[in-house]
Amino acid sequence: MSSWQTKTFPPEYAAIMTGTRHLWRRLLPLACLSLAAVTAPAAWADDFEPSTVLAKAFPAMRDFRRAVRPEIAMLEARLDADEQAGADRSCLRQTVTELRWRLGSTGDVAAASRVRDRVRALAAAPATPAGTVQDADGSYGPCVEEWFWKVDASTDRFLTDAAPPVRPRLLDRVNDPARLDAYLRGLLTSDLQHQGVDHRKELNIASADLVRLVLRRRPLGYAWKPGLDAVVLKFIADAQSPTTGFFGERYWTDRATIQTDDLSMTFHMARYRDGAIGHWPELIRQLIAIKPKQYPHGWLDADGMTSHNNYDVVTLFRLGWPKIGADQRRAVSAEIAGLVDWTLGNALGPDGTLRARADGESWPDALYFTAGFLDEVGFLDPAKRYWTDQPLPDATRIRAGLVEQAKRLPKDDPMGKAALERLEIR
Repeated sequence: MSSWQTKTFPPEYAAIMTGTRHLWRRLLPLACLSLAAVTAPAAWADDFEPSTVLAKAFPAMRDFRRAVRPEIAMLEARLDADEQAGADRSCLRQTVTELRWRLGSTGDVAAASRVRDRVRALAAAPATPAGTVQDADGSYGPCVEEWFWKVDASTDRFLTDAAPPVRPRLLDRVNDPARLDAYLRGLLTSDLQHQGVDHRKELNIASADLVRLVLRRRPLGYAWKPGLDAVVLKFIADAQSPTTGFFGERYWTDRATIQTDDLSMTFHMARYRDGAIGHWPELIRQLIAIKPKQYPHGWLDADGMTSHNNYDVVTLFRLGWPKIGADQRRAVSAEIAGLVDWTLGNALGPDGTLRARADGESWPDALYFTAGFLDEVGFLDPAKRYWTDQPLPDATRIRAGLVEQAKRLPKDDPMGKAALERLEIR
């Protein structure tokens, strides 16, 4: 049984929780009746775990990761406190994220050591570049080295209606139909034992960023070449599994090529195409089936449920709702009710204080994904409650608390601004 089903709530939640608990209990039997409609076989071998394969093939990285992990935890605690106080720690946060990727997705200890040294230098520096500073190539990621992390640090700022001061030359790398196609398709499959790199993270991040930048013709002032839209749309169509409706990394093994279901990449492709992808009944069926698994192949983080993953889940539910039948809709309604229940009892205090975050998630990101979840399910606006005709608890205190926390962030922080937009504060 999931933790949100067994959670004992403090007394101050009694009034808040009554409505959603009742709703979840009313809808659960309906979901059970339609279990056959939402259960699907796994899309990949359950005994295959990419991180385990990497650890066995590259034991030196496994040992290095164990040695560095306490240092990262201490630094992230410091970053948490600074971000909650309104400080811009985007530079150091980006570098820690790059280090986490090196440790978890590659076998190159020397490269990871260099990133670890860069993290230490930035942590000891009296000042670091602000999130508004571009480097010579026009990226907003002056503190990271890998190209896709530079693009990711820049995308939210590139998507605004203002041209960046420095021409984003880093995008030239994929500003050609053949190069863009080769880059994206080259990330679709990983050979862990021989190449020592799990492309899953880069595939997810880079595809999410490039789909938006290319199809939305951003940043302003940058001339994308003709033919790129067709490349992006063909890539999306080819990368989706017709069996599960999901997107995800493929892995070469001695036995077969294994196709994975990736919650985050599936969310990105569906959302950034406004739901214009195929196989929605299969996708919703598989989405509910992977609920007890760990991210990225399920809903759960290492510590359990998170608002980030829950936001991805309910966004997929909303986008798929018009394209599924009555049985699946009943199951979706029950799942959303349970997620609302968990959010009000675990992720948030009664005054909107954040109580739970994903592992390694920045404070601005946590605020955005929590606000995004509440917006997606219609907690903040009854007109958006497509999934239920039942009332939800009053949102006034929670909304005010989230707004107050978001306003502590730097005014130009993209995630802080996005959170306020979700909270309907202009």
